[in-house]
Amino acid sequence: MRALSILVLLAACDNKDTDTKVDNSIAAFGNGSVSSVTLSVIGTGDDGLDVPRDLEFNPDVEGELWVVNRADDSTTIFHAAGTSDQDSEHIVDPYALHFMEEVSSIAFGGVTYAGSDARTFGTCQESRNTYNGFGSPNDFMGPSLWTADLDLYGKSNPEAVEYLTQLFGQYADLGSHLDMLHESPLCMGMAWDYDNVYWVFDGSEDIIVRYDFAEDHDLGYDDHSDGIISRYIDADVSRVEDVPSHMVLDPNTGLLYTADTGNNRITVLDTTTGEEGDSLRAVERGTDHHEWVGADYSTLVSGSDVSGMDLPSGIALHDDILFVSDNQNGMLLAFNLNGKLLDSLDLELDAGALMGIEVVGLDDIWVTDAINNEILRIQP
Repeated sequence: MRALSILVLLAACDNKDTDTKVDNSIAAFGNGSVSSVTLSVIGTGDDGLDVPRDLEFNPDVEGELWVVNRADDSTTIFHAAGTSDQDSEHIVDPYALHFMEEVSSIAFGGVTYAGSDARTFGTCQESRNTYNGFGSPNDFMGPSLWTADLDLYGKSNPEAVEYLTQLFGQYADLGSHLDMLHESPLCMGMAWDYDNVYWVFDGSEDIIVRYDFAEDHDLGYDDHSDGIISRYIDADVSRVEDVPSHMVLDPNTGLLYTADTGNNRITVLDTTTGEEGDSLRAVERGTDHHEWVGADYSTLVSGSDVSGMDLPSGIALHDDILFVSDNQNGMLLAFNLNGKLLDSLDLELDAGALMGIEVVGLDDIWVTDAINNEILRIQP
């Protein structure tokens, strides 16, 4: 069990700065200063946190929080997170040096893996595929698909190992991944849409790409040939090295919101618009790789117009409010869906710390601190 460490527990101040805010409505933001909120350390390096970059609660298991760590290509999973019964486990997949190398983001999907009650999830990797420095970068990299079944995740599949070993003539263990597509090295962010369809921030070409894994190839196999990749040529973004650019989809409208870190803005893509364009060369035989043209794409929030937004990184959507974490200045910002600033909170963290954000409620917000290897919970 990991004890909860309360860093700050102070009464909220009476005054609130409203110079740049439209509506001070976020309870967890207090009066905008860290001294006016309750800041709890939920996880530390003792839990295996090692440059944590993103986090998300498993929708099917109450209190089960998944965190992805860049430094060792791993996952830390907290059970009963934030309670007196909290404990954690740290998992490195047998072939994480490829399928989760330099992981940047995690997104739970809605598909249940065959033979299991657990749903699948995706990860993106800020990697050019070096196998953790054991090889030269070849850009054979992109988003991966996994199962959240903890009896299967992070473990080898003996049947797949036997099959691939015979196929390749030497020992081959591809771990527990369910699928991978390889058209987006330096992948900085990810959001689930439906079935096995995910959106990614492609940092190699600075563009938004839609990935459909179609049918997974089962645990630890390697048939990726049914993938469909749509490259949205009008949806330009800009990668900043070592800073994830997270994404979130509004399922009610089909609007995809992206933290476009390098351009210091929040963009919005209408995923219901546009049409298929020219075919593109595919890295893997059998996959369908093409352009997508004519989609509606625009800037919702520009950092030049908002004090406190310099390097947007994490993004979350809750109750029609967009929450954004800034990697440069340690700020949390809240916007309505018209792009108006509602509230802000200065966590006073060092540059490079704030990345992923998970919003449980307006009075319960969780973030990653990649500098201090911590998960922080923010409450009134």
